[in-house]
Amino acid sequence: MTVQSWMDRVRLTVEDSVARITLVRGAGNGLDSDMATAFAAAAVAAVEDSSVRVVVLDAEGKAFCVGGDLHAFADSDDRGTLVAEIAGGMHCGILTLVRSSIPVVSVVHGTIAGGGIGVALCADIVLMASDAVLKSAYTAAGLSPDCGATWFLTARAGAAIALDLTLTNRSMSGADAARCGLVSRAVPAEQLAAEADAVIDVLRHGSPAGLGRTKRLITGADVDALARRLDDEAKNIAAAIVEPDGAEGIAAFLEKRRPRFPSSAS
Repeated sequence: MTVQSWMDRVRLTVEDSVARITLVRGAGNGLDSDMATAFAAAAVAAVEDSSVRVVVLDAEGKAFCVGGDLHAFADSDDRGTLVAEIAGGMHCGILTLVRSSIPVVSVVHGTIAGGGIGVALCADIVLMASDAVLKSAYTAAGLSPDCGATWFLTARAGAAIALDLTLTNRSMSGADAARCGLVSRAVPAEQLAAEADAVIDVLRHGSPAGLGRTKRLITGADVDALARRLDDEAKNIAAAIVEPDGAEGIAAFLEKRRPRFPSSAS
């Protein structure tokens, strides 16, 4: 078994042909610059390891990933640059996993919100606890989505559900996410680890060539379009966070109040 870790944010464990990328920051595994750098590095290390047949994305703590660290955003003197850096690192890691021929499995518990949605849904097979909760939260903070959330939500569940989740920020359970095709399977939380082990075992004993070709046939044609969408998402969220709505949205979140957005849609 080999273990690598980056900046107390992400741990990569490789054992029995399985690379496990685990978010270990705690505090909801919020995304900051170090988390983005660590995630990208772990993704590259995982797919470049010739012994790896399956990549697993999981997390320690009560939540899988709650998205961007709004406290870090609020404390920054240059929010636009910071958000662009975080989006850039996370997008690099996500594209690395999507472009790889290696099957990727995400194992989701607790909460996924904001950028955590893209991290979870970039996997080829998404296993989610039935009582876990997905919540977009971007527009509630005056921001627009990143980490591929607009792409993966739409590709998996369709525009109607993607718009509902992102515009209203309503919560969706793992059970409901499975029913609408947003995730691959939902199982009771106490069975999630066993379900993941069973899926991983099938994949790691499968034909690497056959699995890789199948993954490319299903997802490969869209990878360049995904890359363009990620660039567009990064530009939009970097612009949004320095505008009045972004400033008010973050302030309201930290002050635990309803935001009073000053602008009108254009």
